Amino acid sequence: MPTGAHPVAIDVTPLVGVRTGIGVTVAEIIAALGALDAAPPLVPYALSIRARSHRSSLPAATRFVPLPARLLLASWTRADHPRIDRFLGAAELVHATNYLAPPSRHPTLVSVYDCSFVRYPDLCTPEVRAFEPALRRAVSRGATIHTTSAFVASEIEDIFGPGLDAAGRIEVVPLGVPALGPSSAEIPDEVAGTIGEGPYVLAIGTLEPRKNLPLLVRAFGSTAGSHPGLRLVLAGPDGPARPDVDSAVMALPPALRSRVAITGPVGDAARRALLDNATVLAYPSVYEGFGFPVLEAMACDVPVVAARSGAVPEVAGDGALLVDPADEAALAAALDSLLSSEDLRRSYVDRGRERVHLFEWSATAAGLAAVYERMSG
Repeated sequence: MPTGAHPVAIDVTPLVGVRTGIGVTVAEIIAALGALDAAPPLVPYALSIRARSHRSSLPAATRFVPLPARLLLASWTRADHPRIDRFLGAAELVHATNYLAPPSRHPTLVSVYDCSFVRYPDLCTPEVRAFEPALRRAVSRGATIHTTSAFVASEIEDIFGPGLDAAGRIEVVPLGVPALGPSSAEIPDEVAGTIGEGPYVLAIGTLEPRKNLPLLVRAFGSTAGSHPGLRLVLAGPDGPARPDVDSAVMALPPALRSRVAITGPVGDAARRALLDNATVLAYPSVYEGFGFPVLEAMACDVPVVAARSGAVPEVAGDGALLVDPADEAALAAALDSLLSSEDLRRSYVDRGRERVHLFEWSATAAGLAAVYERMSG
């Protein structure tokens, strides 16, 4: 059992600004670590210059590194300086929660949630692709890698190894289910006005290429004719795939175009309300290191159609109907089967309800605390 005696510097930069999946993860990890019986003392730090203007969203004791994150990334790609140890107080271990590990005299754990920046660089922004050389340098310095699935662990061994796993330098600690808003939440008027009334297939995520949303739009077009009034709701911030999504929508028959709603980013309450009212969640991503929306839908008793790719099968187990992410016809058929059969829907809801209980933040925190203890011992 971890003693909690070793202070851990933990990167809270992902909490700055709009919360992405990593921001949600970091917030949940910090809360769950704090709830442990033997909680490790945390020294939160932020690498962003603009972090000081977001103090209200950061832990009260956050230490600010007064250098731009972009500059640090560029420097740590080529050299092992500047070190930031002087900003980390009494910390004895560093947990870099977002791919970028600072050079340090302390043992360092770096969280890597997927390897898309290596496997699918054409689907990533230049900023994300820049993580690869910085991460390789951190590994060469001796950093241990934390990841959230066995699938990504095998990729890390393949890309950044060999020998990391045998040396005990890859730690698999899965995540929990993000906290959802209250079940009484209602869809905001502005979002409700966009999606209209009637049943809908929901997709949640940034409009980026690996989410495979143009294929989902086409699959919707293939099955919507059999389900009058059915809509497709794409909920999430704009991203580089927006033009391709728009093109796929415009290629639909005119009668179906108005049945596709793109809501833009939604807050926690709207996200929960959209999930509670969805008929099916579609998650056709070509690559994922985990897959929060799958678990969120299961937690809300929504049946899931997902891609058989990345870590999604590992997370979803038998709780989702899985299809080839390149097979538009298979995706359309899977959607149609869940939309047409109440018995099949209920079966996947029941399976999902059982599956989701395997992912608890308390287990994530306990697993990380044990890793901290091993690395500090």
